[in-house]
Amino acid sequence: MVMAFMIFLLLMFVATVYACFTLLPLIPAIVTAVIGVPLLMWLAILLYGLRRRSQPLLPFVAAEQERDAVRWGGEGRHITTTDGRIVEYLVYGSKRPDAKVIVQMHGSSTTGGLVCKVNASLCEELNLKGIAPSVPCHGYSDLHIGRKIVDFPLDLEEILKKEGVREFMVEGSSFGTAHAMAIALYFGPDRCVAMGLNVPYLPDMICKEFDLESKADALPKPDARTWYQAWNFFVADLMYDAPLISPPARLMRFLSEGKKAKMERPWVFELIAKDQKERLVVRGTQGQGWEQLSFDVTVLWGFDPRDIQTRKVAIWYAKDDTAVPPSHGEWLADHFSSKAGVRTSVRSEDIGLGHFTYMPSLGPVYQTAEETIPKILIDLCSRV
Repeated sequence: MVMAFMIFLLLMFVATVYACFTLLPLIPAIVTAVIGVPLLMWLAILLYGLRRRSQPLLPFVAAEQERDAVRWGGEGRHITTTDGRIVEYLVYGSKRPDAKVIVQMHGSSTTGGLVCKVNASLCEELNLKGIAPSVPCHGYSDLHIGRKIVDFPLDLEEILKKEGVREFMVEGSSFGTAHAMAIALYFGPDRCVAMGLNVPYLPDMICKEFDLESKADALPKPDARTWYQAWNFFVADLMYDAPLISPPARLMRFLSEGKKAKMERPWVFELIAKDQKERLVVRGTQGQGWEQLSFDVTVLWGFDPRDIQTRKVAIWYAKDDTAVPPSHGEWLADHFSSKAGVRTSVRSEDIGLGHFTYMPSLGPVYQTAEETIPKILIDLCSRV
């Protein structure tokens, strides 16, 4: 659909400019072409976005999600929240009754499927039961319009209840670290016994207070509920449904660390692209239209990380990260390392791989032969 609309836009642009210079005197034609044509195209994009926004996601089919999860190395499950939303998750790793539990949160523009794929065999070897939810608007999960990061632990609580889990560890990667911190805060140290943060973010409130780099001001503050922000849905279609452009993972090689990552760990981009094509927008691109430029989700987390009381914490960040400011990881490392009674693992590498430094290094999945956050969290919990 989006390609047909792009062709329409191109034809409209050419026809309108031609009409301007054919039917109008030179000066009015130039003014109309410079001002009127872009305005007309913006209105067309806005109407397209409003139509896409009004369209519901494809229905959730449990059997389809369960079959898909098997291809990613796990078991597909879901819960229905008290307000009627579907939240999917994958279960993988050890099935032993004495297995510890780790909840692993995906980053933006990916799903729990990717997390399951890279962690399933590692969790089995480490005797861990892995749970990887897909947050709202991602994968098979329903929309949750207007949500904040602080809201997600309520969804996870239903998942843990269904799985019969009381005590667990949590790990997040990239923007998943925001959800991991919200989870650690909500459940407290008696239930969330350890927290791992892989290339973490900080909320805008901390960045402003400590004068840290933040890109929050570049985001549009009105979310996609405002009519004039409906172009989000056009952008989402371009990113996830347009040939030669989608999925966004193909553009990651243009990051300063992307070339080296593609050369040394080609499986990283391949797995992310596969997740984005096969799972992220499986029910439609509208979820990303709501989430990807959401000021509420990205900036207004709804909590302060300084209130987290978890006593075993791993913070791994990259000094050469261009996607997440390294100062965020450094601040978190300093904060938790300075708290009395908190045991930490801090890594700050600079090996030219930036945001992808702690992705699987020996092949497409994590292996026990490499250092991983799940293994470190087990170690932190086992120390006396």
